[in-house]
Parts: sequence; C-alpha cells; structure tokens
Amino acid sequence: MTVYIPILFLILIVVIAYSILFFRQVKARIRTQTFLKELELAHQQVEELTLANERQRMARDLHDTLAQGLAGIIMQLEAVHAHLEKQNVERAQSIIKGSMSHARTTLAEARLVIDDLRKYSQDQYDLADSVKDQVKRFMTATNIPVHKKVAVSYQVSPFLIEHTVYIVSECLTNIAKHAKASKVELVMEQKDDHIFLQITDNGVGFDEKKQESTSGHYGLIGMSERTRLLDAQLHLKSEKNEGTQVTVTIPLKKE
Repeated sequence: MTVYIPILFLILIVVIAYSILFFRQVKARIRTQTFLKELELAHQQVEELTLANERQRMARDLHDTLAQGLAGIIMQLEAVHAHLEKQNVERAQSIIKGSMSHARTTLAEARLVIDDLRKYSQDQYDLADSVKDQVKRFMTATNIPVHKKVAVSYQVSPFLIEHTVYIVSECLTNIAKHAKASKVELVMEQKDDHIFLQITDNGVGFDEKKQESTSGHYGLIGMSERTRLLDAQLHLKSEKNEGTQVTVTIPLKKE
C-alpha cells in the first residue's frame, strides 16, 4: 500500500496543477470576453460620435455656403438698386454680372454639400466607381474639368472605401470653394501593397507656413484623422499662385 502513496501524491499534484491552469484559462477567457464587449461598445460609441460630427460638419457647410452666398447676393442687389435710382445703369449692369457669377458659385458649392449628404445615405461598393462618381458630381457642379486616372483592381473593405472617398470629396469640395482653379488632375492607382492617391489643382494655392497655424483650408483636420484611421500617409504641397497638391498613400490590408 505504501508503494502507491507516492503515485497518488503525484497524481494529486498533477490534478491540482491542471485545475489551477484550467481556472486561469477560464478567468483569462472571461477577461477576454469582457474586454471584447467593452471594445465593441467603444467602437459603437466612436461610430456614433463620428456620424454625429459628420452630420454637424455637413450641416455647418451647407448653412455657411447658403447663408454667406445669399447674403453676398443680397448686398449686391441692394447696390444695384441704389445705382438704378441714380440712373447709373452701366454700373448696375456690371454688378448684376458679378451677382450672377456669385450665384452660380453658391449654387455649385451647395450642390457639392448636398451630394456629400446623399453619399452617406448610399452604400458604397467599389472604390474606383465611388471616386469616379465624386469626380462626376464635382464637374457637374463646377464645370471645372478633371483629368482622372483611376486604376484599382484589388477589392478593398467598405471601411477603406468610406474614408478614401471622404478624402477625395473633401479635396474636391475645397478646390471648388477656395482654389479658383481651371483644371484638376486626379490619380488613383494600386501599387503593390498600397493605393496611391494624388489630387492636383492649378488654383491660387496658399502659404504652407501660414497654413500650419490654421485649420480651415483644405479640411486638414478631417483628412488627417481619416488618414490616421487608414494608417495612411498624407502630404500637402502648395505655393501661392502655384496650385495645391494632396498626396495620400494608403496601405492595403489583405485578409
């Protein structure tokens, strides 16, 4: 009988060690499940916050576009009325021409913002088609020609499509608002393990050094956040009267 005591003792040690290991694994699994639930909840909260911020941004853009545009047109029409009362017809006609141009610009900007709102209510399935659609809307709204080269064959995730299309939309919208460009070039190509995106305009450009202290031009905050979420690299190049070039390198994450 005494011979079996060491064997039983050894079995007892093995059982205890296994039990300890098993309970540790159970606790670790419970902690992992709890962490995953918390992570999922945080992800939902981030999505809700992002959606709310996007709606606020687009509502603000639409309000600013229409309010500022219409206010400018009203001021010009008041000036026309004043000149007509003084029989200054030539000056009144000149202001009317400027008002017509201003009204067209305001309408184009409003269409871009409205199209941006519509974009978020539609499913985006293909990156190339989505970008081409953005370019088409831009040209329809502004009459600014866009020379585009879009070549993406790899099927990318809806997440990548959403943020990439946003970056393209933000660039085109700000070209319409600020650049005073007469032509735009857009290149989007798949290169090995990344997507290369470059948007160039021949507009008025701006001083990059002064731009570092401001956040409005070219929606840098929004685009920077999108590129961060994509683990992408964003490069902005601009000079006064030399146009602006936005380059984004987006890594492809194959599943």
